[in-house]
Amino acid sequence: MIIKYLIFALVIWILYIMFFKTSKKEKKEKKNIDGDTMVECSNCSVFVSQSEAIIKDGKFYCSKECAEIR
Repeated sequence: MIIKYLIFALVIWILYIMFFKTSKKEKKEKKNIDGDTMVECSNCSVFVSQSEAIIKDGKFYCSKECAEIR
């Protein structure tokens, strides 16, 4: 009888580890993906994500026109 309870507790513990521990890792990864920094264009003051911004002379620009790149 005790063995049944121990097996049941073990199954519950394994299910807990499988579902709740992996969800914490997924939340951390999702936070890193969604956490892109917004920067302000030095010319027109529009905010653009840092990954899409153009950097010229150490300043961020939203487009080639604002950065005066041809």
